[in-house]
Amino acid sequence: MSQQSAFQSQTELFAPCLSVSQLNQQARRLLEGGLVNLWVEGEISNFTPSASGHWYFTLKDEQAQISCVLFSQRQLLLKPPNNGDQVRLKGQVSLYEQRGQYQFLVSGLRQTGLGDALLRFEELKQKLQAEGLFDPARRRPLPLYPDRIGVITSAQGAALHDVLKVIQRRWPLAQVLLYPAQVQGKEAPLSLRRALALAQYHGQPDVLLLVRGGGSLEDLQAFNDEVLARMVAASAIPVVTGVGHETDTTLVDFVSDLRAPTPSVAAESVTPERTQLLAKLEQQQGRLLHALMLRLRAEQQRLDELSWRCAQPRQLTVARQRWTQLDQRLQAQHPQRRQAQQQARWSALQTRLMYQAPQRRLATYRTQWQALVLRLERAQGQSLERAQRRWHEQLGRLDLISPLRTLARGYALVTPEAAPTQPLRSATQVQAGDRLQVQLAQGQLRCLVLDTQSTEIASSD
Repeated sequence: MSQQSAFQSQTELFAPCLSVSQLNQQARRLLEGGLVNLWVEGEISNFTPSASGHWYFTLKDEQAQISCVLFSQRQLLLKPPNNGDQVRLKGQVSLYEQRGQYQFLVSGLRQTGLGDALLRFEELKQKLQAEGLFDPARRRPLPLYPDRIGVITSAQGAALHDVLKVIQRRWPLAQVLLYPAQVQGKEAPLSLRRALALAQYHGQPDVLLLVRGGGSLEDLQAFNDEVLARMVAASAIPVVTGVGHETDTTLVDFVSDLRAPTPSVAAESVTPERTQLLAKLEQQQGRLLHALMLRLRAEQQRLDELSWRCAQPRQLTVARQRWTQLDQRLQAQHPQRRQAQQQARWSALQTRLMYQAPQRRLATYRTQWQALVLRLERAQGQSLERAQRRWHEQLGRLDLISPLRTLARGYALVTPEAAPTQPLRSATQVQAGDRLQVQLAQGQLRCLVLDTQSTEIASSD
C-alpha cells in the first residue's frame, strides 16, 4: 500500500460521522422545509383511527402510495373517510424519525368534487346575497289559518308522511295539495322547478312547503340550484323550507320566507295548534258570558231605579218595552246560542275535510293516470302500425325504380375505368384503347375499346 493510500484511509477514519437519529433529523428538516402547503389527490386505503383520536391511512394512486396521518386537533368538522374514497389532502411532507418512514402530515381533507361544490355554493350564495334576495324585509308573513297547504317533495319519501301526520294532528281542516318532485339526482333541480311552477298556477295554496328528509351534501345539491332559488324568491305564495336535518343548510333556505330545521317543524310552522285554539275559544267564551252577566245586572238595576223613579204608568210601560228589547238582544247574543252556531260550522267543516281527504283524491288521480296510460299505449301501437305500412309502400316504390331491375332485363351499366362513377351515354366519350367497366345484373366485366362508332340520333323536328 502506498503512503498516499494509507494517509487517505486514516483521514476517512477520523472524518465526522452522523448517527442514524442525526441523519433522520436532518432529512426531516429538509423535507418539512421544502415540501409544505401541498395538495395531493388520491384514494384512501388502510384507514385506521387510533385510541388517541389520530387518523392513520394510506393515500395511493395506480403507481405509488404514501403513509398519511391526520392529528385529532385538525379534525374539526370533518367526517371520518372510508377506504376507497377519492380525496384531496393539504399538508406537508415529513419523516417519522423513529422508523425512518416518509409520511404526509395532513392539515386539510376534502372529498373530490365536494370541495368544488362548496366553493360554487359559497360563490352563488354571495351573488344572491349581493342582489338582496336574502334581505329579511322581503319575507312575507305566513297565513295564520291556512285553508290550502301545498307540499313539494317526493311522493315516496318519509318527509311527506311526517308533514301529513303533523297537519292531521294540528290542523285537519286544511286541504293538502301535493306537487310530487324528485329531490335527489341529476333530474331533481328541473323536477323541483316544474313542481314550484305548477303550484303557482294550480290550486293556489295559501302557503307552500318545500321539504325533504336528511342526506349527505351531494344528496341536497338539488336545493342549491340557482334557478330554483330565484323561483322561490319570486314566488307569489309564501314558501317555507324544511330540507334535511337541523345542521343542513341549502340555498333555498336563505331565500325562503321561513327556514325550518326539519320537514315536521316546517309543517308545524304553518299550522295553528287546534287544542290551543279551542282553549282560547273557551276562555273568550267565559269572558263574554261574564261580561254579559255583568251587563244584565247593570241593566236590571237601572230598570229597578227607573221603575221607582217613574211617576206615570206610561213611562213605566216605555221602560218595560225597552227592557224587553234589551232582553231579546241579550238572548240573541247568549253564549250557548253562539256555541251552537260554532258547533254547526265545525261539523260542516269536518264534512268538507272528509270529502277532501288526500286518500280519496289520490285514488281519483290514480284511476285517471291508469286510463291515460292505456290510451297512450293504444296510440303508440296505432302509430307504429301506420309507420310500418308507409315504410312497406315506400320500399315497393323504390324497388320499382331500382337500377337492378333494369340490369336484370339484360341491360348493362358502362363506365370508364378511370371514372367509375360517370356512366357512358355516347361512343364519343371514349377512344380506342380506353379501358371500361361493364356492370351486369350478376358480376362485372373489364373491357378494352378496339374501335368506336358514333350513331347520330335523328331529330324529332
